[in-house]
Amino acid sequence: MLTVVIPVWNGRSMLDRAISETLEYLDTLEEEAELLVVSDGCDDRPEEILGPWTERDPRLRWATLDRHRGKGAAVRKGVLEARGDLIAMLDVDLSAKPDSLDDLRAVMSPAVAIVCGSRALSESKLPKPQGPLRSLSGNLFRAWVMAMTGLEIRDTQCGCKLFRASAVKGIFQELKTEGFAFDVELLVLARGRGLKIEEVPIEWSDSDQSSVRLFQDGIRMIWTVMSLKDPWQGRD
Repeated sequence: MLTVVIPVWNGRSMLDRAISETLEYLDTLEEEAELLVVSDGCDDRPEEILGPWTERDPRLRWATLDRHRGKGAAVRKGVLEARGDLIAMLDVDLSAKPDSLDDLRAVMSPAVAIVCGSRALSESKLPKPQGPLRSLSGNLFRAWVMAMTGLEIRDTQCGCKLFRASAVKGIFQELKTEGFAFDVELLVLARGRGLKIEEVPIEWSDSDQSSVRLFQDGIRMIWTVMSLKDPWQGRD
């Protein structure tokens, strides 16, 4: 079974499209699947959209955090409540379309724990790339993360990932990072456990509705990475 987790914070205007296109993707699968939307303490009444959808399609479930905590906290809740043995993560703006998961599923195997969609590989397709400032800051953050952590994943922050539930649920229970840098902590902990991580190119288009605030969130992400306790450090 596949569970697709979509975290949302005050993204009401994007919900209908995200739900519709994701459920349409689930229609193409030969296996049982579900969509789990997690409200990160939204105050724009997402239940007014989610309620009617759940009545029409039982594959949709939704959960709510007690207050706005951050993307990491929302994804964590979704992963821990997922019913699938495979768990996918997508952003509510669908910068990566649901069918991008086919590329991730193609390299998932019993030996692989995490597959990361990537915007940073030579084969990645970016029909609508980020603007110059966001692109520059993203490239600098990637280089800094690789230098600080030794991770070989070139794009830790892409919101399109696939997890093997049995391998990652224990890690998600341990996650301390509730904001946007949770991906880095997740990958560092997975590597520390010796889990196999793959990275594959995807098609990705920038969204004007991104909730990432370049300066405020960027500073928090840098501080989070600096604060990580990396079990990889000191290993041969």
